[in-house]
Amino acid sequence: MKPIIVMQTDFGVGGGSAMHGTCLKVDPELEIYEANHSIEKFNVQAASRSLHNITPYWPEGTIFVSVIDPGVGTSRRACVALLNNGSYVVSPDNGSLTLLLDSPGIKAVREIDETVNRLKGTEKVSIFHGRDLFAYCAAKLAAGIIDFKGVGPEYPVDEIVRYSELGYSVSAGKVTGFSTAMMRTFGNLETSIPIEAAEKAGLVLGKDVHVIIMNAGKTVFDKDIPFRPSFGWVSEGEELVYNSSDGVLGIGINLGDFISKYGIGFGEDWTVIIEKERVSWDTL
Repeated sequence: MKPIIVMQTDFGVGGGSAMHGTCLKVDPELEIYEANHSIEKFNVQAASRSLHNITPYWPEGTIFVSVIDPGVGTSRRACVALLNNGSYVVSPDNGSLTLLLDSPGIKAVREIDETVNRLKGTEKVSIFHGRDLFAYCAAKLAAGIIDFKGVGPEYPVDEIVRYSELGYSVSAGKVTGFSTAMMRTFGNLETSIPIEAAEKAGLVLGKDVHVIIMNAGKTVFDKDIPFRPSFGWVSEGEELVYNSSDGVLGIGINLGDFISKYGIGFGEDWTVIIEKERVSWDTL
């Protein structure tokens, strides 16, 4: 059985069509799945987190194609990483592999040799490496036309680009972090604050918490809201803090759009402070 190809990009709905077609032109028998084409544009941290979260749930040997590539056409490396679990990630080496370095770990990495692993006829184009390099190389690898060595020259794993993670701090009754990713389909934001950090600070699921969100020092949200397991624990239109499937605290609105309502963004200018409040859990 040939390896499965799984794609994620920041291209938007339908944005992976040409990549999908390129793979099938290499080998019509390939199985290709679309994981997510709605990664926040240019957000390599979100790309890394997504890869970290989805790679454990696909069969060993799966080839993941991740194209969040704000440096497309520049000197940044295009690469294929072999993970410790036997799967591969085809991606720009721009920070998207950061979390995979820690878990499951990266065994080896090779730079894509464009002289042999680039879609013919695209040599004059520098803006669509998702199609011309990443999808094409992934398809050749999945089809067995090349093996891992055939990708291109190997380089040291310790040269893989790591992004500077937006951190968090913990004190008694308080956690401080950043808005790191947008789930625009549902209008939720994700923070840099791990669930375990919230527990260490004494935040209790089922109680209310005080949330402050600031953009470059200017407060854009300041309110007591529920800390609940999921959206259905609050009324429609009500804000809440919850434990995200990504292992961090998320903030959203039940059946609403938190990021649009309050104009929330992500990055180092967006600080999130969550403080403990001793309010009992109201049963809905």
